[in-house]
Amino acid sequence: MTVMSAKPINLLAVSYYYPPANNPRAVQVSRLFEYLDDVSTVLVCGDKYSADDRIDPTANIRAETFVNKCLRVKFAQPSWKRASARVAYQFGIQLWEKSPDRYRDWKSDVLRAVQDFTGTTAYKPDVIITFGSPMSDHLIGLEWKKRYQVPWIAHFSDPWADNPLKGYNSLHKRINFGMERSVIKNADRVVFTSQETVDLVMNKYAKRHATKARVLPHAYEPRLFAKPEKRNGSSIVVRYLGDLYMQRTPAPLFRALKTVLSSDARLLEGVRFEFVGTNTDFNLSDIGYDDLPKGLVEFRPTVDYVSSLALMSSADGLMVIDAPASKSVFLPSKLIDYIGAARPVMGITPPGTAASLIDELGGWVIDPRDDVRTEQTVRSFISFLRERSKDSGCAWGNPLTRKRFEPNTVAANFKAIVAELV
Repeated sequence: MTVMSAKPINLLAVSYYYPPANNPRAVQVSRLFEYLDDVSTVLVCGDKYSADDRIDPTANIRAETFVNKCLRVKFAQPSWKRASARVAYQFGIQLWEKSPDRYRDWKSDVLRAVQDFTGTTAYKPDVIITFGSPMSDHLIGLEWKKRYQVPWIAHFSDPWADNPLKGYNSLHKRINFGMERSVIKNADRVVFTSQETVDLVMNKYAKRHATKARVLPHAYEPRLFAKPEKRNGSSIVVRYLGDLYMQRTPAPLFRALKTVLSSDARLLEGVRFEFVGTNTDFNLSDIGYDDLPKGLVEFRPTVDYVSSLALMSSADGLMVIDAPASKSVFLPSKLIDYIGAARPVMGITPPGTAASLIDELGGWVIDPRDDVRTEQTVRSFISFLRERSKDSGCAWGNPLTRKRFEPNTVAANFKAIVAELV
């Protein structure tokens, strides 16, 4: 492996989302940059985020200090396109929003801002990195690759054309596959958060392109988590942190709880399941919420990022819930934060990336399509939490697995990828 030189590497990066944006992409990119040494980064990111983007003023207020230069470029979609998008949405046609996303118009302003910066500073990058999503960031990388003729790393937090959650029709899929193919062919390295995503995306391409793929997971920040507190054991709190939407619903859990209540109600005495975040695209009454006793399941609004970590640390147990599928390639960033919280984890998730990681940690995993096993696993999980409450101040989870997701480890793996190219 090539050893990185003593001279800092000039890294030109684009990530539309960066703190104070409050979403997983912003958190993970800033965390990576915080732990990079021997790298001088010029970052282009968004400015004055849209009204429907979550903003958290408390989210890593030092984020701009992690890079050598932060160029904030406002996203301004043309008024005619906003108007046409609203009309198209009413008829179920979302061409602008899904080709690849609404941020495509950000590209021209970014290219102009970077050209102005390089023109006044004589700056030249050694390596380019683009972070998607939004996948429009990678379209900027295509232009930079042509302009600077230096190695380019395209980092994917999710699949692109193969993303089952995007609801692409045949036209959307053709358009996005064409753009994805251009990125895969021109990038020098393509980085994904799991091997399952690598397999899903890269099996469409020739081997010479597949050899560019690398896996780089998310990381958690140990310093942000409170030490687990000992609890009195009289109550059990299990939390899910994150949004629920479409087929990602608590319906399998509700069905399991209803069955447990009918046969062993005492097991659930003093137990509370909390969902922290928003829920859309489904009605709670329709999926069985009204059949459960008051107080067993509670819903709380979204909180800021630091508060979410405190809620993870103070819970007795944590939950991952994913939509039913034959296989899931997604690595939820909240699962990595769960690892940092060091609390027992139960996953109602299909076979795949999240299920394998929870199993490796020593947690409980159920396919959301299997109601019988869901009920059995909920029983086992609650029983374990009751017993563990006597010693709940100890960190939970396979220590070797937890080490793999520490930020120093992830940053070192990223620098190894850079070292392959310089």
